[in-house]
Formats: sequence, C-alpha cells, structure tokens
Amino acid sequence: MTGNDTGSGTGRGGPDADGAREACQTLHPGESVGLSIFRELPDGLVLIDGEGRCRYLNPAFTRITGYFPGDFPTLEAWFERAHPNPAYRRNVQDTMQRLLRGDQSILVASVVCRSGKVRDIEFRHAPLPAGCALLVIRDVTEQVLVEEHLRQATSELTAVIEAFPDLFLRLNADGTILDSRAGRLAEVPLVSRALLGRRLQELLPAEVGVILGKAMQEAARTNMPAAPMEFSCAGAGKVRHYETRIMPLRELHLLAVIREITDRKEAEEELHRHREHLEDLIAERTVELERANQRLEHLLYCIEVTERRAATDWLDSSIGQGAPGTAEPDAGRITTDADGIIVIVDGTAERLTGYAGSKLAGRTVWDVLVGDAREALTVEVLGEARSVECAQGAAIVRTDGSQFPVHLLGDAIVDAGGAVIGMVCTFWKV
Repeated sequence: MTGNDTGSGTGRGGPDADGAREACQTLHPGESVGLSIFRELPDGLVLIDGEGRCRYLNPAFTRITGYFPGDFPTLEAWFERAHPNPAYRRNVQDTMQRLLRGDQSILVASVVCRSGKVRDIEFRHAPLPAGCALLVIRDVTEQVLVEEHLRQATSELTAVIEAFPDLFLRLNADGTILDSRAGRLAEVPLVSRALLGRRLQELLPAEVGVILGKAMQEAARTNMPAAPMEFSCAGAGKVRHYETRIMPLRELHLLAVIREITDRKEAEEELHRHREHLEDLIAERTVELERANQRLEHLLYCIEVTERRAATDWLDSSIGQGAPGTAEPDAGRITTDADGIIVIVDGTAERLTGYAGSKLAGRTVWDVLVGDAREALTVEVLGEARSVECAQGAAIVRTDGSQFPVHLLGDAIVDAGGAVIGMVCTFWKV
C-alpha cells in the first residue's frame, strides 16, 4: 500500500496528503479539490487501483475500523485482517466481487476491527476511471442491532397473534380496514384480506355498525381502549357470536380485536337452561316435601288420636273387670303409614324385637313382622280400612334373627274423609 498512517500525515505536505494528491491526479489530472472532500467526509473511503492495491484511506475509515493505511497494502490483505474466519471470508469475497462488478449495490459484513471488536460495516461501490474503484463504508452496527431487535419483536408479535383465536384489524379512525391478521385458532374469518379498504361498519349489521362506529370514535378521541362489546351475525345457517375490543394506536390508527365466542355463548345458554330446569325441580321437590310433611303431621295426629282412644277403651274395659292393667298381655305397638313404612315404635315393641325405635323408623313393617298375616294387613287393613285379628300364623323377627309367634291385631288409621293413612299393629307373645 502506498499511503502512510492517516494519524501522522495530517499536516501540510505530509505523506498522507501526497498519497491523496497522487490518487486525485490519477483520476483527474490537474484537480486536487477532491483531497479536502475525502478528508472531511463522515463515511470511510478506500481507493483501489486496477491491480487491487489500496491507494488511499481517509481519516473516517481509520476512525471506523481502527486500521491505518500501512495495515493492509492490498484488498486481499484487508480480507485476511478483517475476516479471519476462512469460511466467512470466502462468502464476503464472493459478495465483494459482485459488488465491484456492479451486480450488487450494497454489502453488509461483520468486520474485525484493529481493536478486536466486531462491527457491522456497510460497503458501497463507485466505479472510477482508469480501472480504479472507490469503496464507501459506514458503521451500521447500531442499525443492524435495531433491525435485529425489530425482527425479534415482529417474530414474537406474530407468534402471539397466531397463538390466539382472534382476528386483528388495523383501522383508520373512520373504520377503514388497513390490514388484517388472523390467528391460527380463529375459526371463522369474519373479515378477510380481500376486504381491505372497506369500512368495518359496512360489513356488520346496521345496528352493530352504529355502536362500533361510536366506540371507534371514542377510542380515537380519548386515546383509551373502548369497552368490550358483543354482537351476533347470521351466516351459514347458524347465528355466530363475537366479542370486539377497540384499542388506539399511533397516528390515529385503531386496532380491532375480534374473537368468536359462539361456543361460549351456547355453553352459557345451555347452563342457563340447566339452571332453570334445576330450579323447577327444586320447586317441585319443595312442594312434594311440603305435602309429605303435611301428610306426616296429619298421620301423627291421627295416630295420637287412635292411641288415645285405644288407651281409653282398654282402661274402661279394665275398670269394668275390676282389675285395671292386669288382664291385657304385655303388648307392643308399631305404627306405619299407608305404605307400611314404620313411623312409631313403642317401648314394649322395642323390647320384644330387640330393635331401637330409631333403627326401625323408615323400614317396612314386613322386615319385622312375617308370616301369613301380611296379606290380611295389606288387603283388609290398608286396603279396606277394616280391623284384623290373627291368633296364628304371625311371627316377629328379632335383631339376632330368631323368631317367636305372636297374637296380632291390625287397626286402620283413617282421616276425616275416610281415606286410610296408616295402621297400628298390636302384638304380644302367645
């Protein structure tokens, strides 16, 4: 390389000035005005002759790369210093040849500077007379970094858009659709890219368009997101439901995020129907329980009246015999409802059966009373409201599974209308 260090040749008549002047004279004999221009340019300049020798480097080149004119005499030496990796160097050399031939207008390559730092350098080519070439370089490290961050942010934003089941529309303040992107999970493309340039309000039902237009105006005026709104559209034989959110962007642009919520609305409607059905069932069950409670209260009242009457009759008969309480055997009583379900068990019945009253309540009387008397009690007492006496064929089952025969009396419990609502089974050992 013919020039010297730009840092040591800045004075009048210095070696650097001689090299620049020689280069200018080579290109334009008799003109040296290019010298001051070369030195003051903010971009780095490299003058290469037809043999590939570096004839001149301006101060900006040294400021950008740290290299001085004596660091590489030829373009080939530059490649070895700036691109030490052989594989990468070959790629840059091939691209540089296309740049020098005019097949390519720009080259951006990573350059190892004299300090060892790696910078992204942009190369541009300007052909000169006499087979020379001028390379203009610019440090674009920050620009490349910003572009990389921008690509990364764009990639992340694209991934977010595709991950959601939404339709994203970029709009003007008047609702004109500028761009459209749909996530991969979006089921129905409500607005396709073929509708770019149309107003969103015109693509929706009239009443929805009016409300949506007001929401867009409010978002553009206040620069605040509008409240979410829901609307429905009929299509393909089915009513589809959507949720829309309007958010302000820069330069009076808006972002409309539209999500189909048909499945959610149908699920809510189905849940509402089930809730109404459940409420109806609860109401019906409540009425049934109230009726059952009323019947039970009435049954207990009738049982109380019947037992009081039986006790009175027994007392009267005992007095008439002159020995109260001694003539009647040790009898137990079990009271049931009209279905034979045990309601009340007295103390004697508990002792004779071995069961506690709470254990028998709710069970059928046939779990305790067995034998031929069942048919008579069912048909005559519960069915015909007649009293039955069974001196034989009836037995009681105790808790241990043993049985003993009993003398059984069955009396019906009837209400004021004559309907059978239960019976009293009175039994004692024989």
